[in-house]
Amino acid sequence: MNNIEKNFNQFLQCVNYLQEALNVSFAEALTETFDNLENNTIKVELGAPDQEQVQELSKLYQGLNYDELSDDLKAEIFTLLSVKAINDDERDANQMPTPPNVATVIAMLMEKLLPQKAELSLMDPCIGTGNMFLSVVRQLVKANHSKNNFKLSGIDNDEDMLSLADVAAHLMHLPIDLYRQDALEPWMVGKQAAIVSDLPVGYYPIDEIAEKYATRAEKGHSFAHYLLTEQIINNLEPGGLAFLVVPKSMIEGAQAQDFMTWLTKKVYLRAVVGLPSDMFQNKFNQKEILVFQNHGASSSRQPVLAAKLDSFRSKESLLKFNVKLNEWYTEINH
Repeated sequence: MNNIEKNFNQFLQCVNYLQEALNVSFAEALTETFDNLENNTIKVELGAPDQEQVQELSKLYQGLNYDELSDDLKAEIFTLLSVKAINDDERDANQMPTPPNVATVIAMLMEKLLPQKAELSLMDPCIGTGNMFLSVVRQLVKANHSKNNFKLSGIDNDEDMLSLADVAAHLMHLPIDLYRQDALEPWMVGKQAAIVSDLPVGYYPIDEIAEKYATRAEKGHSFAHYLLTEQIINNLEPGGLAFLVVPKSMIEGAQAQDFMTWLTKKVYLRAVVGLPSDMFQNKFNQKEILVFQNHGASSSRQPVLAAKLDSFRSKESLLKFNVKLNEWYTEINH
């Protein structure tokens, strides 16, 4: 048994015990477990957990040697447990964390395209567990982009997901402001320099709100991913950039024509990167990374990076993409 597996199983035992003691969802027990460990105390409310359970939890926590574990290991185990929380609590598939390699590709694009600023505002309006957004930010931090002076924020309409994102950000030492709201309602944050998101796919149920958007359906419910893209444009600074994971059907094919015609009037396309086909069970679920820039702040039309990633099972895929990205970046800056 490797170190990750051993530690994962020990943490899992703690979460399962607390879940049973409190009679709550796995996600709630996971959040409280890490809160207890970070604060070096066991929270008791209305007599739960009881005294005997507190003693048992204390023994389980001591067995973790939590303070001796690296921050990276804590964050990795928490991410794995977040995936289990979504599965165990039978949550929507849209809430599943985005694969790490996708975050790496987005970070590579952001390093090239984002301006170096004294303070750079970055946000995710569909943050979920925070897995993709925080992974991207961590990679920008490692690259010392903008001297690591980021103003981070996130939106989600699910309190449990926001709690998970809050713990994840704390474990990664990334201060963030989180807001519980419908992302299609007016945002409680100002306009952003960059917006990063893996957009939820499917129908949006509140037609009265959808009516405010140009991308609404003529009849019936509208697609949330179209409406969210429009909302993101509305909340970008002049010249601000969006890095979105979207269904391939939004960009290619007969149904995408009207949307892309509308989109290219609103913003400048910067990149369309197809994700590996073997990531998806069928072709109807395939996704791409869409990058665009708001008008203004000296932004202008330029050649668009069009790329398709091979399987992430091979390290060559990211290397080949990096070469193509560098060639394109050189081209648009000469």
